[in-house]
Parts: sequence; structure tokens; C-alpha cells
Amino acid sequence: MIVDKSSPVGRTTGLVVAGALAGAALVGAGVALADGLPGSSPKVTYVKENRTIPPGYLSTNVVCPEGQQAIGGGFAHVGEHQQEHPVIAEISAPSNTSGEPDDPTNAWTFFFVNDKKRTTPVEVHVICTPIDD
Repeated sequence: MIVDKSSPVGRTTGLVVAGALAGAALVGAGVALADGLPGSSPKVTYVKENRTIPPGYLSTNVVCPEGQQAIGGGFAHVGEHQQEHPVIAEISAPSNTSGEPDDPTNAWTFFFVNDKKRTTPVEVHVICTPIDD
């Protein structure tokens, strides 16, 4: 393909073609990385559970499968969300279910505050990887 770089259309076409080629290269690299880097563990686990927050508050957690540690977590509102009266997550943090401070974090803990008169559904998530011994 010959592109006339002196015209605005030619420059735009050249940039679009260059962008498409760069995008294709990044997609290919992303697919390769999704298959795992050499030496990386393909055993990342994603756990999603549903909770219903009553009026007031809810303290809850999502636990990793046995032998795994929490490396991330979060929540998502399900259904209608009111900006005037939002559900607030005062805590969204890694934790462990043993209660021992030096044990691996095998869960993600939440503390939600709901000032509405109705219950509010949320999805809670934790991302886990194997514990290295």
C-alpha cells in the first residue's frame, strides 16, 4: 500500500494502518500472556458469591479454596443502585479465616453499611493463587 504522507487523508490512513498493526500485535501478545508466562502458575482461581445486605450493616467474607491465598477482591452492586443512598463498603481487604496474624490471607473481607429501608444485593469476589511453600 502506498500512502501519500503529504495529504491529511494519507497521514490519517497511515496512522490507522499503523494502529491496526500495533493493535493486532498487542492482541497476539495478550493471548500469549493469557496462556501464562514461563514459570508462572496457571492456577489463579476466581470465586464469586452473592450476598444480601440488610438495612443496617453486613460483615462477610469470601474464602479461597484450600491451599490458596487471596491476592485481590471486590464487590459489585446487583440491580438498582441509588446514588442518594449508596451502600458503602467501609472495609474491602484481604484477611484470613484462622485468626492467626502470620497465617496466609485466604479470604477477602467486607463490611457494608446500608442506610436504606430495603435489602440490597451485591456480588462479592476474591482472586486466589496457590500458596508457595
